[in-house]
Amino acid sequence: MDKKTPDSSAQTTEESIDLQHLTVEQVEKMDDDELERVGQKKKKKTKRRKLEGKLKHLITVITVCMSAYHLYTAIYSISPMLQRSYHLAFVLVLVFLLYPATSRSPVDRPSIVDWFLAGLSVVAVSNVILNFRRLANTGGRGNQMDMIFGVITILLVLECARRTVGLVLPSMAIFLIAYGFFGAYITGPLKHAGFTPKRIIQHLTLTTEGIYGQILGVSSTFIYMFILFGAFLAVTGMSAVFNDISMALAGSARGGPAKVSVLASGLMGSISGSASANVVTTGAFTIPLMRKLGYKDYFASSVEAAASTGGQIMPPVMGSAAFIIADSLGIKFYEVIKAALLPAILYYVSLWIMIDLRARKEKISGLPKESLPKLKEVLCSRGHLLIPLFGIIFMLVSGYNAMRAAVIGIVLSVICSFFRKDTWIKPMALLRAMESGALSALSVAAACAVIGILIGMVSLTGAILAMGAAVLKLSGGILALTLVLTMLTATILGMGLPTTACYVLTSTIAAPAIVQLGVPALAAHLFVFYYGILSAITPPVATAAYTAAGLSGANPNRTGFAAVRLAATGFIIPFMFVYSPELLLPSGLSILVVVRVICTSLVGVYALSLAIEGYLEKPLNPLERILCAAAAIMLIDSGVITDIIGIGIVAAVYLRQRMYRKKMEVQA
Repeated sequence: MDKKTPDSSAQTTEESIDLQHLTVEQVEKMDDDELERVGQKKKKKTKRRKLEGKLKHLITVITVCMSAYHLYTAIYSISPMLQRSYHLAFVLVLVFLLYPATSRSPVDRPSIVDWFLAGLSVVAVSNVILNFRRLANTGGRGNQMDMIFGVITILLVLECARRTVGLVLPSMAIFLIAYGFFGAYITGPLKHAGFTPKRIIQHLTLTTEGIYGQILGVSSTFIYMFILFGAFLAVTGMSAVFNDISMALAGSARGGPAKVSVLASGLMGSISGSASANVVTTGAFTIPLMRKLGYKDYFASSVEAAASTGGQIMPPVMGSAAFIIADSLGIKFYEVIKAALLPAILYYVSLWIMIDLRARKEKISGLPKESLPKLKEVLCSRGHLLIPLFGIIFMLVSGYNAMRAAVIGIVLSVICSFFRKDTWIKPMALLRAMESGALSALSVAAACAVIGILIGMVSLTGAILAMGAAVLKLSGGILALTLVLTMLTATILGMGLPTTACYVLTSTIAAPAIVQLGVPALAAHLFVFYYGILSAITPPVATAAYTAAGLSGANPNRTGFAAVRLAATGFIIPFMFVYSPELLLPSGLSILVVVRVICTSLVGVYALSLAIEGYLEKPLNPLERILCAAAAIMLIDSGVITDIIGIGIVAAVYLRQRMYRKKMEVQA
């Protein structure tokens, strides 16, 4: 292999570097030139406009002002209602100027209607900004003008969400608003007294219970700041550093490029929190390398899709919904990170094992060591760029507020870039980072705004209690069945919704029911969170799998099913930490218990990998695969007896396979 391969792949990554902090929806709306550059063939209905000239400069000014405003409010606190109102105003204006209404709308400029809607957004939201003290003093009881602007705001939010995340969320919001009007005319547990239009409008637009509620608050604080942190890391060349470190550590191992994909995607996902953007950034160079060594196109794409999807569960940043978990439960974000750490490690260990077993079976070796970057050289030349990541981890562990930690992380990323002249962040790069952060936050913020409508109507009508009761009734109060129903609900919703929306809706419906059955609240919410994320590789609507398939030209559905197979452990891990809460590292846990849980979990992951891949030193026979699957199920529960039986089964299968290898070596 040519010794210049790592350099060329790093160059490819640099070309894709601006993509790493994009959300799923934005990756899908990249223009034709960008998609062609990374090999993406997926047909798009609409895309974000690529403006030029004065319009481009206008967008730059608005986005930089938006990021500067959020940096200011991260340091100096202001009224939540005011803070969220300004956030929503920026989002609405940018969406209407950048996202065409239909595929027939002009793509090089906003239409007259777009300009009108952008201006109307400023006027409608300004009503809240200018009158928030009066509204606060009256408990959100507005006058006729407030009602008019409230209706306009609801319609603008629905249209904004339609343009960025599709029809599903706005349709659900319209359905729940109608349910608020006509709830008195239905029968069954979801019946309620019904509410007047004035009461609904007040609740949704003049209080912090609807559009301006908790979800938009998380979007305007934690989510935005960590997206901005990722944008600043991107302009420093962080993705190239991650790729080179991964190549140095795993490139020469058996099935090297596939293992590089696991490491690089895990590292990238720890700061990007987007599956599809992660696929584009790391897959642009790992997928071609995997194919060159002999992996089939669909398998190479499935490795990248599964590895990138796991980035949303990898601390310290994780997916956007992780911040909502912390805010909803009233705990520090560090507690969510600590709880998510071991399950995330198990997920990536399982991918590593599956890839290693496949490489064994197909006799795929690694890349020549002489063609790979040297770890020492990478760390000496660009290791200082990792300081902000370690810094933000330290601050979160030390108990810093997550938003303030993100601000300090941004400052560190700028300061550390000046340690070497070739990594300096120039002034234009700083502005580009601020612009990229704002653009990357649009679809998440739009989804959060319309989710506010959903949550507001559910809380107003009391439907949350009825839905939780329905889940318990349907499952008969059996925990395992409740978990399965929740898994199916989250997976199905996740096929049509962003992860954040899927988590919020499913947790609203099912998390209370799981908690009522004795499961810790954090475990219940992480359970829902996992399946919303894994929907990114679950056909028929598997965004991460489709993006990866576009990079190799593979069949998207085949890629999706192969990714599900690789990530099978991810579908089991949530059951593991529900039945073995020790995996979430709760306070007061002894070190011996932690060690035991880690060891048994690793053995369980290994057993499941053997059962699925069906190979170690030779193909496993059907009985061995069944026994390994049974052992994996036994090791889900943290009971001593089940652990001993499960470990015994895996040990027996392993020893039998090793004996076969020794026999072959003797015969040779």
